[in-house]
This record gives sequence, C-alpha cells and structure tokens, in this order.
Amino acid sequence: MRNRFIIDVRSPREYAYSHIPQALSFPVLNDQEYEEVGTLYRANTFEAKRVGSMYICQNIAKHLKNEEIFHPRNKLILYCARGGQRSKSFWSILSSIGFDCERIEGGYKSYRNEVLNYFSTPPTQSFITLYGMTGCGKSELIEHCSSWSIDIEGLSKHYGSSFGDEANSFEGQPTNSMFENQLYEELMSKQGVLLVEGESKKLGKIIIPTPFFESYHNGVSVQVSSSLQNRIKRIVTMYSSIKEEDFLSSLNKIKPYIKKEYFEEILTEWKKRDCEKIAEILLEKYYDRVYRQKPCKYQISSDDLTKAIEEIEEIRSEILRQI
Repeated sequence: MRNRFIIDVRSPREYAYSHIPQALSFPVLNDQEYEEVGTLYRANTFEAKRVGSMYICQNIAKHLKNEEIFHPRNKLILYCARGGQRSKSFWSILSSIGFDCERIEGGYKSYRNEVLNYFSTPPTQSFITLYGMTGCGKSELIEHCSSWSIDIEGLSKHYGSSFGDEANSFEGQPTNSMFENQLYEELMSKQGVLLVEGESKKLGKIIIPTPFFESYHNGVSVQVSSSLQNRIKRIVTMYSSIKEEDFLSSLNKIKPYIKKEYFEEILTEWKKRDCEKIAEILLEKYYDRVYRQKPCKYQISSDDLTKAIEEIEEIRSEILRQI
C-alpha cells in the first residue's frame, strides 16, 4: 500500500511549538545541535557547515532505520523552516537512494503564510452555530455531527470556562499558531454548511481568528436547552477525574464573582466529593447567572439527543435548499 508522509526535519523544539498537522518529526539537528550550529555560523560559516553536516548525516542515518516510513513504496514530502539546507540535505540523500520525495517550497514559513492569509478573510462556508447554558449538550451534538462540524474546543484543548483546562488535563494548550494550523486543515477539508459552537473570542490562551469568529457568530443560530438534571450529569462526567489541586486552583479563579456562602458550600461539598452537588451549585449560582442569552432563530432540546440531531440535520437541509 502506497502512503504519503509529510516529514518535518526541523528541531524538536520547533516542531513542538507548531508544525503542519499530520507531519512527522524527523529532525536532522536536535535542539542542542541546532543551537550549537547556529551560534557557530555567526562566527565561522565554514566550520558551522562542517559540524552541521556531521550531525545531519548521523541523524539521517538513524532515521533511515525506520523502514515503515522510509520505504520505497511511500511518497515523502520534506520541509524545514524556510526550505533551506536542512530539508535539502535530507532530500538529496533520499533522492540519490531512489525515494519518491519532494520538498515544500519555502518550508514551514510558506505554509504559515498560507494559513495566515486564509484567516485574513471570512471563510467560504456557512455556519449553524449552537448556543446554550453550560452543560446543555452542545459538545455532544458537535461530536455526533463530526463529519460536518468543527470542534473548536477540541482543537484548542479547552472547555472555555474557568475549569476549561481539564480538556488538556491541565498540561497546557497548543500554541496559537498550532491551533490555527489545525483549524485551517479542518476548514479546508469540510465545505458547505458547518456546525460549530458559539465560542467566545478567547478559549484559555487561544485567540480565535477574527474573520472566522465573526462568521460563525453571524451564522444561523440555534439555542440548545436541557434539563438541569442532565446538565449536572454532563458536568460530572466531564470533570469527575479532576485533581484536587487543579479543582481548587480553577475554583479560585471565580472566587471574586461568586457569593462567599456558595464558594464555601462548594468547598464543603468537595471534602465529601459530592460532585453532583458541586455541579448544581456552580451551574445555578455562577454559570447560569453570568451566561448572556442570545436571541436565536431555532430552539431545540438535547434531552432527546436523537431528536435534537434530526432537527439540526433538518436545519442544515433547509439552508442547503436555499443556497
């Protein structure tokens, strides 16, 4: 079976910061080597090239042992930062061996420019945008319609609340550029009418590109409702594994905005690990009070999830008939 692999030959640190989604990391210089050669280059260009070449050859030799990726049946597409010597070195060796390979002109920088240019104007897609109280099931609807939805929270690894870092197990979000890259790939792969949640401009540390943000907030709006009992169940499911230090840290973020009596009640219930009671207090005494209702064209209930999905599909069909 012939496969296509995108190979990122930059240093691990560069790759970790942001890369082309689906790209595999096969650095020709590790972080320390890349820094060493860069420092040396400013003092002695020839010596930097000599030392860099030694490192590159050693690293490429190790990579070539991976026969699953570096197999003659595969198509290999390489890139470095700007399409310079790092990708050229690896490409030259692969080409001389006989691999089917090519380099991305301009490297990762050209890809990022493509992404930034894309987000400088509104997307061509139309949007059905879900609004509703915390825990009303918007995420479930997005998941069930995954073939034509964009999971913005999933891409940002944040639930969009004070406790939102539970989405990344409190280990950190992607960089903004990595989020944009992933969002770009999603939007490029899905056309027509897309389902999204009416997220805020900022999700944790992630800032959503303005033209995209404005487009989905100008989309066809759908208000999602759910019983308090079902909302509590969803919140407990989402946050049941939260660690105590993360829970308390997140809770302190909303301390200035919630009455002292409710804050202390939450702490009392936490000692008993009564997660349902905590969710009830947070929903009724905090989230529902700060949530701003938006007038919507359609209203649906997620208590019957199957029916809710059917109603959303019908809204989509109606929009498509009008296009």
